[in-house]
Amino acid sequence: MTVTAAASWPGSAFQQFACARMDNADKAVALNYVLPEVPLALTLSAKRPDGTYGQPYTVAGAGASGSIILNESSPIIAENRAMSLLTVKATATYQNRTEAAVEIALRLDVGTNNGKLYCV
Repeated sequence: MTVTAAASWPGSAFQQFACARMDNADKAVALNYVLPEVPLALTLSAKRPDGTYGQPYTVAGAGASGSIILNESSPIIAENRAMSLLTVKATATYQNRTEAAVEIALRLDVGTNNGKLYCV
């Protein structure tokens, strides 16, 4: 008997993924990450209220570790500013085409136009 399976195996997990406040005005946050190797691609996508994910945004120049700075003009924030709680998924794609993903929540001040965002 021969058995074959087609699957997309998970890649090595994020070793760290954390949100940090960037300034006293709460106008920016940093998503700090550590991966086991340099990814082929690192993307961010926002979780919609129906549980699906929006368009992925590529993090330019992503290395094995770094900080992704988000503020009100970041596309993922600007396009989802109507959501008071925003879940952001980071996906690392490695050279062997495996992927690892992690989620983090941000709180946005909705309806105030003050541009504030917070780590949850």
